[in-house]
Amino acid sequence: MAWSPVYPWRSHVHFSVVLPSPPHATTPQPIHDTLRPQLASVQFHLLTTTALFISREGFRRGCLRFGAAGVGAGGDNAETPDAKVKEANCRGDGDGNKSSSSRNGGAVSGGAGATGGINNRSVLRVAALAVPWGMVITAGVCGIALWQHTAATTASSGGSAQEPEVPYYREAIILHGMAAVLELLAEPFYILASVHLMFGSRVAVEFASTLTKSLVTLGLLSSRRLAHVLPPALIFSAAQLAMAAVVMAGYWAVGLRLMTAGGTEVPRRAARSKGGGDKSSRATRRPGSGSRSESNSWLSPWTPLELHVLATTAVFTLQAVEKLALAEGSKVVLATIQSAVNQGVYGLVSNLGSLVVRTLFQPLEEAAFAAFSTWGADAKASGAGAAATEGAGAELSPSAAVVAARLAPLARALSPMVKAVAVLGLLAAAFGPSYSYLLLRLVYGTRWSETEAPAVLAAYSVYVLLLAINGIGEAFVHAVLDARGLQQSNALLLVFSGAHLGVCVVLVRQYGALGLVAADGANMVLRISYSAWCIRRFFGPLPAFSLHRDLLPAPSALAAFTIAAAAAATSNRLLLAGAASMPQRIFLRRAASHVGVGVVLLAALLGLLVRTERAVLRQVLEMRRKWRERGGGPGGGGAGKSGKED
Repeated sequence: MAWSPVYPWRSHVHFSVVLPSPPHATTPQPIHDTLRPQLASVQFHLLTTTALFISREGFRRGCLRFGAAGVGAGGDNAETPDAKVKEANCRGDGDGNKSSSSRNGGAVSGGAGATGGINNRSVLRVAALAVPWGMVITAGVCGIALWQHTAATTASSGGSAQEPEVPYYREAIILHGMAAVLELLAEPFYILASVHLMFGSRVAVEFASTLTKSLVTLGLLSSRRLAHVLPPALIFSAAQLAMAAVVMAGYWAVGLRLMTAGGTEVPRRAARSKGGGDKSSRATRRPGSGSRSESNSWLSPWTPLELHVLATTAVFTLQAVEKLALAEGSKVVLATIQSAVNQGVYGLVSNLGSLVVRTLFQPLEEAAFAAFSTWGADAKASGAGAAATEGAGAELSPSAAVVAARLAPLARALSPMVKAVAVLGLLAAAFGPSYSYLLLRLVYGTRWSETEAPAVLAAYSVYVLLLAINGIGEAFVHAVLDARGLQQSNALLLVFSGAHLGVCVVLVRQYGALGLVAADGANMVLRISYSAWCIRRFFGPLPAFSLHRDLLPAPSALAAFTIAAAAAATSNRLLLAGAASMPQRIFLRRAASHVGVGVVLLAALLGLLVRTERAVLRQVLEMRRKWRERGGGPGGGGAGKSGKED
């Protein structure tokens, strides 16, 4: 479905369905044959991720600045001078010291394309550039993949072509490239929905596309007639094409509906939410009431806001390349220096272990990035109000009061989000290692459970915790960084990328797929440390803010997770030791007992969390309620801050 932000492997959802070996097969298949689907998932994942992530990640991040500018454009569309506090390094929201009126540059105007302070035409004019840019990148990536595959097969056969390791690999590359182009055609409307915080609609499209891909894959693999005709590579490619078609159709429907509502229904509803407003304001928002220049705004000169967003997009695109090297460089190392068996093991584990990441953490990260950008604009507005009402003789200086007014709402937003994803990640880290063997044994049989796959999946479960914390942390940092801070972040990512690849080469050679997970974990620790440093610096003017107290679960909750993990590991050791040689009936009986222990531990842990983290739960529910009132919450499916509905 794949945060990012800041989750670089995610395009939409790139699940590779991996079926277990037939339980009643009379002739065991060679392990290399059973690994082909997993091997293909690693290689095709790299292909799709590289093309889509470089093509659109910068546009997705940069265009969210339209939403922040639209929020800050309310009222008289200007800020008081005292509200412009220049932040250093990690401070700032990317708008520098410019007033909102200069930032908007006429983009927040009336006309048929404007909805609640956000000009849809301006968003789409920038977002549409992702399509030609993405097509060039996709063609280049697919061309390089085809050239490398041809060169590799020719060299290994002494100058004559031979049967590729993955049958129909070339055709599969072309089909995956076509699927990427279909997803790129949906990108402008995806970005428009993101700017309007239409998380409900996005979840619906993502779910429909994921379900389509899963059903197509399962149907083709389950059909005896087609399974003998179509190799796995073409089956997965067909499923990817089906998913991309649903993505394109879904986001075009959402975008066209939003564009239609932008000229009539939504502005009137936004005007009513402001207590009726003045009639002249409503009149300027009716279709046909705009000026001649507004009616031709699709081809009009670019506004300062559009140019600012485009420049920010370029910075984020450069950062996307660096993040791609950080996130996927380890897989390139694995595919280069390791055997097909190790690639297949990692393909299986990554598809299992990243289900939670792609379906839960990544959408939360994207929502957090959009929300932090919006709250940053709200914080600037509240800071302006604090500066305007600051009187002589106040306890704090005007500048300190403004800074406190700006930072307090952001701190209240960041704290529950980080704690919530930390709790979810701790659940995976506490129970994943003790139940990885059981999962593989029950789903895939002893062919997989007796390999290194359980150990790799156990390590990946702990890695999920690091992914969760890093995702929200980087979402916040990138939402509030100014241009200088983004450049510093890019430079540091280059350093992290070099160190990460060096560690990958050493650990992958020594430990295979397990070493790759360990190297990725070390990379996450570095990135989390940098985000923590930025967050601490950002909230420095708030003396009450503490990384330990405000961003981590309560000490009693951390102790409970530790005890639960130890108890689950003990149960696994006592009940499933020597499970490979157990008769199936005895194994199932012990497995049921082990699952029962896990259920009891999970229930006790959740009961304790309700007591210790009740305030966090209330804050998350309150934030969700506010999102739904704005029309943009995960359950509301709305379109933004001004009460627009999906």
